[in-house]
Amino acid sequence: MGILLLLLSTLMWSFVSIFVKAASFSLDSYTITFLRFFLGVIFLVLFILMSRRKIKITWKSKWIWYGALGKIMNYLFENYGVSVGFAYEQILISPFLTIFMLLFSIFYFKEKMTAFSWGSATLCLLGVLLISWNGLPINKLMEFDLFLTFIFALSAFGASFHFVSQKILIDKMGAADMNLSIFLWCSILTTLPLPSQFQWSGEFSGISIFSLIVLGFITGTSFLIYAKALKKVSFLVAAILGNSSVLFTLLWSWLFYDEPITVFVIAGSILFLIGMVLLSLPGARSSKETQAKKAS
Repeated sequence: MGILLLLLSTLMWSFVSIFVKAASFSLDSYTITFLRFFLGVIFLVLFILMSRRKIKITWKSKWIWYGALGKIMNYLFENYGVSVGFAYEQILISPFLTIFMLLFSIFYFKEKMTAFSWGSATLCLLGVLLISWNGLPINKLMEFDLFLTFIFALSAFGASFHFVSQKILIDKMGAADMNLSIFLWCSILTTLPLPSQFQWSGEFSGISIFSLIVLGFITGTSFLIYAKALKKVSFLVAAILGNSSVLFTLLWSWLFYDEPITVFVIAGSILFLIGMVLLSLPGARSSKETQAKKAS
């Protein structure tokens, strides 16, 4: 059951850039960001009500606000990057996120990393560089692709704060209450500048409406599904399957938008996945964690 839940959340995340791209044909990236949060909150509320539980909104913890601000940053830059670039370029977020999470582990959680883990992170970084380069001449690379790489790096930086907040808050509150609180404040905060940011970018269509609803559903439910999956499978399995979404994203981008998926992009994605698998192996654990496991 855990594997099925993990695959479900992975597939949901792999479709995000496809639906963001579809919605961007009608709306600006900022409005898409707001609607992802707003509709996500609606789906979360419906889930809680269907579970016959009370709705609890929390605002006192600083990590609720860190998580909310990080998620806003994540969605704003992700939606903008996908809107102006290729849908498949969203896969750059995953390796950058891996690197930022590694830095959080070292400098915030004070975990001592091994040479093995640094080597694994280097493979992830090489994957980023290969995807960003994509075989382009230096002059074209400097014009736009490096800019988009920076945009997706900022998105990953925001996402890392959201994941760290979940790690810290999950021991203090339920997954549904935690995500509802974070996404509700995200929705409220992104509402404030909405009147000055909203603009049509094209003809509004049924596909755009459908895409926005699906994006809201993914925002509201995917993190709950992923949290339940983590309780039933090992971290190694979760890391491998969870990050395999980059391969699905490449496939959907090619199938739905006929985007040019080059050998450089595929090779970079494979390098990243190898780095993720190696980073999840026992040899990449901190010395403190390894000693603690042996002692137990």
